[in-house]
Amino acid sequence: MYLSQILLDPANRRVQSELSNRYELHRTLTAQFPTNQRSDISLLYRLEMPDRQMYQPITLLVQTALEPDWSELAKTALLIDSPRVKTFNPDLPAGARFYFRLVANPTMRTKHADGKSRRVGLLGAEAQKEWFQRKAQQGGFIVESLEIQNLGMLESIKKKNNLTYQITHSAVQFEGILRVTDQQKFKTTLVKGIGSAKAFGFGLLSLAKY
Repeated sequence: MYLSQILLDPANRRVQSELSNRYELHRTLTAQFPTNQRSDISLLYRLEMPDRQMYQPITLLVQTALEPDWSELAKTALLIDSPRVKTFNPDLPAGARFYFRLVANPTMRTKHADGKSRRVGLLGAEAQKEWFQRKAQQGGFIVESLEIQNLGMLESIKKKNNLTYQITHSAVQFEGILRVTDQQKFKTTLVKGIGSAKAFGFGLLSLAKY
């Protein structure tokens, strides 16, 4: 895998536009890869916003299964500096502990009167905790310590079949310490991410040595 750190210029109008439309940002990132490779990218990303009182670049963290080439993106006025890219192949034996950070969109499916099921956000701290613990069990790890922070509602726009949809996601940050219980499942979790709405910047599980 590969991790990229991209610094965006908060004063750039296109950056501002794509911040308000995360789906378009996902398309911009995906477009940097050849068309015949896009199904194999496994692209996940997360935006880390600076203090609004200070003029600082916006940090965009991107994880991909394929080596990225950001050279065309670097030619634009979107970036403050050249992207930094490093390989990411951590040793993940059962029993290994890591500090982690995840911004996710915790949801559950509910059936409506029309018989269709739809995702609804989980807004309570206890429901969010239970959601994450289920994801951990399915994903080859257990949570040893956990802090949950609600980051608010994220509004985005998605265009499909000449129609424009306003989409709202609940953004929740999970941080703490995890322990790997199943090496292969956990590796798959890292590559695929956790939860829904990945095209909107959710699901990237970041690790640091414990």
